[in-house]
Amino acid sequence: MLAKALWGALGVAAGLLMTAPAGAEPTKLAVGYVTASDFTPLFFAKEKGIFAKHDLDVEPKRIPIIVNIPAALVSGDLQIGAATMPLLLQAVDGGLDMQLVSGGARHLRSASKIGLMVRSGLKIEKPEDLKGKKIGVAGFNSTMDIFLRKWLRTKGLGDKDVVRVEANFPQMPDLLKAGTVDAVTITDPMRTIALKQGVGYVYAEYAAELLPDVLMIGYISNGDWARKNAKAIADFKASIDEATQYMIAHPDEIAPIEQKYLGFASPGMSNLSTAIKPDDLDPYIAMGKELGLYKAALDPAKMIFK
Repeated sequence: MLAKALWGALGVAAGLLMTAPAGAEPTKLAVGYVTASDFTPLFFAKEKGIFAKHDLDVEPKRIPIIVNIPAALVSGDLQIGAATMPLLLQAVDGGLDMQLVSGGARHLRSASKIGLMVRSGLKIEKPEDLKGKKIGVAGFNSTMDIFLRKWLRTKGLGDKDVVRVEANFPQMPDLLKAGTVDAVTITDPMRTIALKQGVGYVYAEYAAELLPDVLMIGYISNGDWARKNAKAIADFKASIDEATQYMIAHPDEIAPIEQKYLGFASPGMSNLSTAIKPDDLDPYIAMGKELGLYKAALDPAKMIFK
């Protein structure tokens, strides 16, 4: 009986070995990011072998313009990509099946990084003084732009009261210095750089005035791919969480990693968080509807990957 049981156990083990994926390859992911310190955990997870530990082979891909990321997800050039919440909502409103699969960073009133910076020499004492002024925004209908337009409304001003022009973050200090624009919607590290150069001053913490705690960036994926690769997404989030904890424990290693991937070192670590919930999209949907940005009825619960 003992021999028979032993042979039976060996047979089961052999069957398991035959069905198990011998030497299974790690899941390959191309992850798109843009030049912002909010994505530093992505780089740490790559550099410190955290992705590999979670059976992922991740290639971070720098995307110059964030609005190109949804198309890259649809084409399969990317499996996961960086996104602001307005970008996600605009993609879904346009008919694309996009899912928010992970948070990235939040903006807190208690640690505001986003400001309306006015060029040195121009005196702005009250919101009405902004009338007719040229304000540089990082892309029309971007998070910064939407927040600015909403903030102006809370101050009794409208879109036509100012002149909004598109400006890339790295160019903002130079634009202020040259007087090309009167103000910019700026964030770190360019905010700190501009202050050190003395080319402008922060007139208003306009984003923090609107919302005390808001999800600023996250990671999105094509819905069909996400549903077929739920484990890879869970492993990706776990890796980003682990990389964040590593960064907190080793702050001296942040600057060299950022320099390698971003070309600069940020003045401080972002408020990193992978947590997401439908409520995170509510303020963006409300502001977008007020500004006439969306046509479809947007359900935040349907855009959060579960």
